[in-house]
Amino acid sequence: MERSLLWLRRVRACHKLLWLTLLVITGCTSTDRSEARPTPNLDPISAERREVVFSTDDGVTLAGELTLPRYSDQPPLVVIIHHAGPVDRDAYGYLAELLVVRGYAVFRFDKRGTGVSGGVYGCCEAEDALAAYRAAVTQPDIDPRRVFIVAQSIGTRYVAASFPEYVAAMPPCGVALLSNLLGPVDIIAIAAPIHVIVADSEPDRQRIGPDAVAAHNARWSYGASLYIAEGAEHTLFDIRNGPIDWSNPNWVQRYHRGAMASLLNWLDEMSSSQCRS
Repeated sequence: MERSLLWLRRVRACHKLLWLTLLVITGCTSTDRSEARPTPNLDPISAERREVVFSTDDGVTLAGELTLPRYSDQPPLVVIIHHAGPVDRDAYGYLAELLVVRGYAVFRFDKRGTGVSGGVYGCCEAEDALAAYRAAVTQPDIDPRRVFIVAQSIGTRYVAASFPEYVAAMPPCGVALLSNLLGPVDIIAIAAPIHVIVADSEPDRQRIGPDAVAAHNARWSYGASLYIAEGAEHTLFDIRNGPIDWSNPNWVQRYHRGAMASLLNWLDEMSSSQCRS
């Protein structure tokens, strides 16, 4: 009898250990919820929504969209370089709405393995971002003198690492670094006017904000500016009224108003002055 009880206790202990191990491995995935992808309301404010198909260096076919604004011949172009993760073009639908109504053409794309792009997600993001830029800048009906890159988070590293290739495709009029990850050493690789936007909650805010901008200004005469978004999380959504529920499609309405106004004002200033010279 005692041997049977001892065996039963050992079995229960093994089951408990196995259950805890599974929880650690899966990360409690049963409670995770995927990010909602709200469809942007671009039709009323756009003159054309053009599907653009392009190939990557390794032959995978990706897809994106060039959205052209109304009432503007050869508008300035904003090419969005994504943050990390398997995100498609609609992750930046809210930003496209803000830009298009302001008179900018916008290019967004589906990462490989997302949306209608081919391939399997998980590789070649830096190369794919550059391929998207090359496809965007060759489109008709945009002003080639006023091309801007808006890169976010890991996208800021992709642009810095391959900036000469971006310039070879089309020299950008300026580069906006949202949720910047570049420090003083890396940021000087971007030989162009820059505008850095970081959240005040960033633990490394001094290095990726003021120090990075100061280093760029010390190296180049193009001009570098900084905006620190108070009450924002890393991707510049407002958390002053609580954390973001990414499974709720209303997350798109919680973008940081100050950060986006800073971006739009900088783009307007650059496109109306320095880009035309």
